Amino acid sequence: MTAFLIMATIALGEHHQRHEERTRMIQVAQLALDGKALIHALQAERGSTAGYLSALDNDFRAILDEHRDATDQALRRYQRDETIYQRVTGADLAVFRRQLEEGAARLEAHRERVDRHLLHPLESAEPYGRLIDPLILIASSTPEAGATPGMLSLLAAYRRLLMLKEQAARERSLGSAWLTAGTPDPVIFRNYLQRVAVQELQRSQFLKLAPDIYVDRLHALEQQPAHQEVMAIRAAITQQGETQKPAGLNGLHWFQVTSERIDGLHQLERTLVRDILDTGRDIKAASQRQWITLLGVTLALLILTLALSLTIARTLLQRHDRHAQAMQRIQFLASHDALTGLPNRDHFKEHLNQLLFLARSEKRSLGVFLLDLEGFTDINRIWGESVADELLCRVSERLCRLMGPDVLMARIYGDQFGVVLYDSPQLDSPERLAADLLGALRPPVEIGPRRIEVKGNIGIVLCPPYPTDASELLAYLAFSVQNAKDDLLRRHSIFEPVIMSRHSELLQMDRDLEWALEHDEFELYYQPKVDLVTGAIVSVEALLRWNHPDQGMIPPNVFIPRAEANGSIIPLGEQVLRKACLQCQAWREQGFEDLTVAVNLSAVQLYQANFVEQVERALADTGLPAEALELELTESCLMEDMDVAERILRSLCTLGVSLSVDDFGTGYSSLAYLRRFPVSSLKLDQRFVKELEMGGEAELIAGAVLALARSLSLITVAEGVENHYQAKWLHERGCHQAQGYLYARPMPASACLTLMQKREAFDVP
Repeated sequence: MTAFLIMATIALGEHHQRHEERTRMIQVAQLALDGKALIHALQAERGSTAGYLSALDNDFRAILDEHRDATDQALRRYQRDETIYQRVTGADLAVFRRQLEEGAARLEAHRERVDRHLLHPLESAEPYGRLIDPLILIASSTPEAGATPGMLSLLAAYRRLLMLKEQAARERSLGSAWLTAGTPDPVIFRNYLQRVAVQELQRSQFLKLAPDIYVDRLHALEQQPAHQEVMAIRAAITQQGETQKPAGLNGLHWFQVTSERIDGLHQLERTLVRDILDTGRDIKAASQRQWITLLGVTLALLILTLALSLTIARTLLQRHDRHAQAMQRIQFLASHDALTGLPNRDHFKEHLNQLLFLARSEKRSLGVFLLDLEGFTDINRIWGESVADELLCRVSERLCRLMGPDVLMARIYGDQFGVVLYDSPQLDSPERLAADLLGALRPPVEIGPRRIEVKGNIGIVLCPPYPTDASELLAYLAFSVQNAKDDLLRRHSIFEPVIMSRHSELLQMDRDLEWALEHDEFELYYQPKVDLVTGAIVSVEALLRWNHPDQGMIPPNVFIPRAEANGSIIPLGEQVLRKACLQCQAWREQGFEDLTVAVNLSAVQLYQANFVEQVERALADTGLPAEALELELTESCLMEDMDVAERILRSLCTLGVSLSVDDFGTGYSSLAYLRRFPVSSLKLDQRFVKELEMGGEAELIAGAVLALARSLSLITVAEGVENHYQAKWLHERGCHQAQGYLYARPMPASACLTLMQKREAFDVP
């Protein structure tokens, strides 16, 4: 009986505590609802201030005065809620009041400087940020204790929506400054692009976390004319670039349509908070009903089951323990990675936002390191998922031993780990810490009979300067990691603004490539292949050239790797294949019946699912016989996935297309894969041809390649032949064909036709 009474008291006490937690959750949500009105007003005043400082016209002045009044009213309403803030959060009321008063005082001083036109538009954002950032932090700090999975989903979506609206408000402010300024300011433009990028990241996070009904509401909002017009203006600003503003766009109109869009997001926020309140009240009511039910059941059991009290008490206590453990496990998994036990990305970002706010407020140093494992996808594919998971656990254990328990560390993505240091002496030498982190990976990981080498790359962001939020900081880390991958010696990189500039250059090249494809700016040049016995032109190689309207001729080794990276090589390669086949067929119809054409392929093209169909369609559409087409592939391309490559190459051979290995001698140069793949010719790389006169290693390699090709009955073609000595040396050792400046440089189709029409054989050894 005593045990039963103790159990009942514990259970009732827990239900009461849960009831109090849910009451606090409802109060904080109500405070957030009131605070959002102040955030909205501050965002609107920030945007109109930027527009006014850029334009200095009466229309923006009227809007600015209206938003100032709205801010003052919202601030007075929010200050009345300070006792609620102390009760539900337990924070120091004096600190909260001082923060509001200091923020309001700074805002008043800021307004005076704005009225005297003493500020640049970009400088107008900081005082508002000092008020908005803590308000957003308060609004998103709704306690999760006692919340159901549905409530947790609403809370996660609400936090993302707050950040999305803040980024939209910053876009409004910077867009107003850009469009109303008399002279284009590149700094404003670059800041505007950053806001747009971070905003899109927040939007994708919201869509991933929000319940379906809110995803639909956001999509419906994005169908509104104001949103569509904002997207159109954004596209016009981005396409125009930083040197000039789009013609016909008015800064005041921009402010109005973006404000309409932000008002829609504000309404969606209010709807979401009301749903949180309603859900919280439902949970609270259900908890109260459960408490009453439990009390009644307890009393009934106490009266009816005296004899079985000890057994019932023991059973219920065990059930209570299991439930508590299950709830603890659920809460742990909500914020931690199930595999490694480290904090997960959401938990990491939440704490990083808090540390970032604290570091900015107290002017302390903050450093964030992102470790990206290299080749993890291959490990997963080769050794299997279980081995890859065990590898991640071993790596996390090493990192935890190195950093200690007091350092915030998390698993950000599948093979990425984040480390945060706040006001630490180790930040005096971040490169040494990066070397230590990479050094922790150096000893091979032994998993069963396997001995796996692990490498990594580290991106580093040091504060100050302080990014706006954790999402922006993580975006900087991603750029920094990508930059570290290019540094094969150090394998780490500290973020600098120039990295963003490089990224902008790559984005500009992506846009230029897309434009060039649409407007047919690419041209094919042709370089003849000469028979070393007869001196006749027997084939031509199609070489891609790009004459950029502003930059002139761009080398293929600059734009082709970028086209492969962004996927535009697929339509570009299909275009090249079709043009080359069409041109070769035209020449064959003009009397060069035996002429063949060679087209280079990238790995991206080869491994497309419908590549064989593309080749077959190009031959059928142009009328070129399959035996007149030769496809050139590099060794690395063939070795990427040998099974798939073999299947595709055999399908091409079935069509009648011949295959050649380009740049032979620089890669694997394996007899085994030459016998496996149905290739018909080898191209000796030009670096060995150019060094033939020097003898030594180049002569040995060239001779070995020619002997290997002869033993396999393969045709050999030498690239980069520039003088008669090279041609004679190659001919004497059985090389069949040559191409290079000795015979002809790459030339347009018209010049190549003129050369072939002379029908004069070149001098042969």
